Amino acid sequence: MPVPINNCYDNQSACDAVDMCPLAMAYVPMQRWTSTYEPAEGWHRGTIFPELDLPFLGGGGC
Repeated sequence: MPVPINNCYDNQSACDAVDMCPLAMAYVPMQRWTSTYEPAEGWHRGTIFPELDLPFLGGGGC
């Protein structure tokens, strides 16, 4: 029977099995509202926020 996730914080021995513990904790900084793209430009770029308009550097195939 799996150990509830809360026990991982209270009992370190319960965290020995990876499938019983949380994998990660996310930190998401607060986004500042500055300027936005016009709706048509935002649709083309995939975001209305210039701060989130970053180049895609992945790819290359597997």
